[in-house]
Amino acid sequence: MTEEPDFYFNNIPVLYAQLKKHGTGEQLEQLKNDVKEYLTKVFELDLDQKVIRWLEMPECFMPSDYEYFKLYWELVQLYTSGLFYSAVVLGGVLSERICYDILATQSITIGDKGELTQEQISYLFKLNLRDIIEVLAQWKLIKDETRKLMIQVNDKRNSYVHPTKTEKVDAKKDAKEILIKVSEIISKEFPYEIMSKSKPSS
Repeated sequence: MTEEPDFYFNNIPVLYAQLKKHGTGEQLEQLKNDVKEYLTKVFELDLDQKVIRWLEMPECFMPSDYEYFKLYWELVQLYTSGLFYSAVVLGGVLSERICYDILATQSITIGDKGELTQEQISYLFKLNLRDIIEVLAQWKLIKDETRKLMIQVNDKRNSYVHPTKTEKVDAKKDAKEILIKVSEIISKEFPYEIMSKSKPSS
């Protein structure tokens, strides 16, 4: 005798849409409070584990107004929440974003042909990520260690996006490794130091 499968069912969005059209403000507010209470309980189910994952984050210092930081912060949230599969994939996306940011902000000169225009650089975005990484390394726009880390992140991301039936994965372990490697990439390519203010001489 086979067991009945479990199903995911959520009709709350339908109820919300109907209440927006035909309900009262009080009913809408009650529904929002009910959902807020539910989401809070879900988040707190493994809160102790979330705390540990947060405490074990790699050290990282970066300006928060850069495009890649937005993806990094999402990556941190995914890992903390235990969404490991998604964290691995986003780590690959973040690595790619860093490559694009480097290409877009650097002055690139090829031999005696002069500096590449933005239009010429934009054609490089059409390459696959592995080729972009190699181009950046050949042009000395990234460090050799960064190249190795980016390739590792990209290969791991691809193994999750294009999985095989025989390949076993440890998503939690892989997500943490991706987070560490991406943090290393950022610290190597976008180094920032906290400068202490010197005391005025008397």
